[in-house]
Amino acid sequence: MPKLINSTANDTCFFCGKQANWVSVNAKIFRCLEKITQCPGFIKKAEESRKKNIPEAKRKEHLRNIGINGNKKLKELHKDKDWVDKKSKKISEAIVSRGGHAGVKNPMFSKNHKQSSKELQSEKAKNRSPKSYLNATLTKIDRGLATPKNLKSDFELYEEKVDNITRNSWIKFNSIINEDKVERGSDYELDHKYSKFEGFKNKISPDIIGHPMNLQLLPKFANRSKRHKCSITIEELILLIENFK
Repeated sequence: MPKLINSTANDTCFFCGKQANWVSVNAKIFRCLEKITQCPGFIKKAEESRKKNIPEAKRKEHLRNIGINGNKKLKELHKDKDWVDKKSKKISEAIVSRGGHAGVKNPMFSKNHKQSSKELQSEKAKNRSPKSYLNATLTKIDRGLATPKNLKSDFELYEEKVDNITRNSWIKFNSIINEDKVERGSDYELDHKYSKFEGFKNKISPDIIGHPMNLQLLPKFANRSKRHKCSITIEELILLIENFK
């Protein structure tokens, strides 16, 4: 999809009237976004068309059938190991390219889900069968993507807890941890001022090691050189945490 190089104020989207940044190849129609299905005007027009051509009752029945039967073709593809491996690799490469799940290129970077969305997902999680979580874990173990807990060392179990708390701290307090707004990923890495290794050795709670006051972004080389060293004492860290509260 060609992008407009020298767009003017007169170049407006055919569907919503906003500033056009793209033009379709064949129809030569200006559009505000590369993916026209994301344009608010196009979405509104498509919805009006659906309401006009498909009775509401019939549409609800169609959506209900999809929910019951699912996507049969997709289910068949998931039985194909080669297809699953290629799909997994593609997803992994996309995650790496945007600096991980918490990278600045993630569409949800520095954003929060609406409370209504959180409540909906929470309700779904409560109703989900515990067996589904177990099956997901067993699948990862079977594919060599995860290690059974009974085979993990005490440090690995401790690190796992710290990483979970760290992830939540990064999402919730990103603006505090990353005051300079540098891009986390290839050049900068998230560092624990008081290291996870020292935290494990001295039996420090994972909540303290994963706390936002113990996190900072460092250039990759500096972070790798630091290794298990600490750039703060545990007394200094606890004082920072107390003041943070």
